[in-house]
Amino acid sequence: MSKRTQLTRRNFIWVGTAFAAATQFPNLAWSVEGDILKIRSYRDIQVLDPAFMLGSVEIEVQYACLASLAVDHPGETLSWKPSAFVQKVEQTDDLHITFELKPGIQWSGGFGELTAEDVKFSFERIADPKNKSPWKDKWATLQDVQITGPYSGVIVLKQAFAPIWFTAICDGVGSIVCKKAVEAKGGKFTSEFPAVCGPYQIKHWSPKQRLELERNPLWKGDKPDFAEVHMIFIEDVKSAEDAFEAGDVDFTAVSLDSLPRYKQHLPDHSKLYEGPGTAWTWMGMNTEHPRLKDIRVRQAIQNAVDCDSIINAAYGGVQAARARGIVTRGLPGYRTHTAFEKPNLGKAKALLREAGVSNLSLDLDILNSTVNLTTAQIIQANLAAIGIKIQIIPLDSGPFFNLGQESQGQAWKGSQLWIMKFFDAPDPSQMTQWYVSSQVGVWNWERWKSVEFDDLNKKALVEQDPSKRAAMYIRMQDIMEDTGAYVWVAQEPVEIIYRDSIVIDIVPPDHPYVAGFRTA
Repeated sequence: MSKRTQLTRRNFIWVGTAFAAATQFPNLAWSVEGDILKIRSYRDIQVLDPAFMLGSVEIEVQYACLASLAVDHPGETLSWKPSAFVQKVEQTDDLHITFELKPGIQWSGGFGELTAEDVKFSFERIADPKNKSPWKDKWATLQDVQITGPYSGVIVLKQAFAPIWFTAICDGVGSIVCKKAVEAKGGKFTSEFPAVCGPYQIKHWSPKQRLELERNPLWKGDKPDFAEVHMIFIEDVKSAEDAFEAGDVDFTAVSLDSLPRYKQHLPDHSKLYEGPGTAWTWMGMNTEHPRLKDIRVRQAIQNAVDCDSIINAAYGGVQAARARGIVTRGLPGYRTHTAFEKPNLGKAKALLREAGVSNLSLDLDILNSTVNLTTAQIIQANLAAIGIKIQIIPLDSGPFFNLGQESQGQAWKGSQLWIMKFFDAPDPSQMTQWYVSSQVGVWNWERWKSVEFDDLNKKALVEQDPSKRAAMYIRMQDIMEDTGAYVWVAQEPVEIIYRDSIVIDIVPPDHPYVAGFRTA
């Protein structure tokens, strides 16, 4: 089995395992339906443009349809290898990465060949602050891309940054778009690629239902095993498990509270994959909202929430999933302690009295899922114990992910509490980048700013000493916690169930690299 799933043992330990089929589930389809691979995605696509995407699901589509210079490579340690689009790519020193594309790779729509101009355009448009890409910090160390020939060039960095391969070049922001096609669209695009050059192209999109990919007839590289890949949008993980057991999907993440059942009795002709995750979940608070502006109110909430109860009820009692910050297990800066290990209702009530607050009512927005609803209900009960009334508001992915973004209107002004889950590449810089001052009104929905945090974020990008770098990320999470705007909830490991008739290919932490899926 090809697994794009192993990081350096020094930094991140994989626990990948497959469990053989054990018991029978009636009425289950045991094999992939013809040449169609059906993969569950937890939400619909929104913006496929690498410069303006939400990430996660969109990245999986980019991997299938766009070019890249390198891809994660399976093995004892997380490494990279040249992609199918290049003759060669190598880092010649700390500041220079040279590349040479394969000639003759065609863009759809009559836009000609993939060239070094496309690479330069793709990376520099994200890094350029004028374009206001929410992902610009992924390319914060990029100086420019120098073109040395029609298919060759040099990526020049301002400063050394060891994780650049995994956080930028092999990630979604390393996807290469067609300069001519994007410029013809006005400089950006949303739910439709203006041109593709990868193994797959989009066949059909049914919003809130599915995205269908088909083989790209212009692709001259290795032919994908599956003629079509259907990404089925199922937001609730429990519903996704039901869909797998009904034969409606071939590959899905599973919830932690279902894990004991699957480990004991897997559906026939199924396998279970386990690996570490790089996702983190928290409850955030809008520090600018009138009802939450007083830090004592926010601290009261931090002291009242029982995170162990949340883990027991919503995450299958897997205590390793308990979060104490945003940097996930195994990475430099992982926290093993928080100031709010156990609820302290007496302190919470005292803080509210100090603030002169009583009969407080707050809205808690959640992405509509069983796990989030269970989490929200526990928080609701916890806060009721200190006199705070919580109204839970479940939302679909579209309106939910627009809540805190100023570009989407005025909803951010009314946002009070929310449960949020982020995924990112396996480096702590990819966790902290979303909370810098420039992200206020973008992804820093809590709306606080810290000069110290911003400064540490920049310094940690280039710090080469692992212990010093870890200390910086610990301090940054201390700063976040001290704002009173965060209740750390969970850092889930990756659990995936799939048909034994397929060989999966995973990009850390859990992206299906569909062009690499094979029939068993």
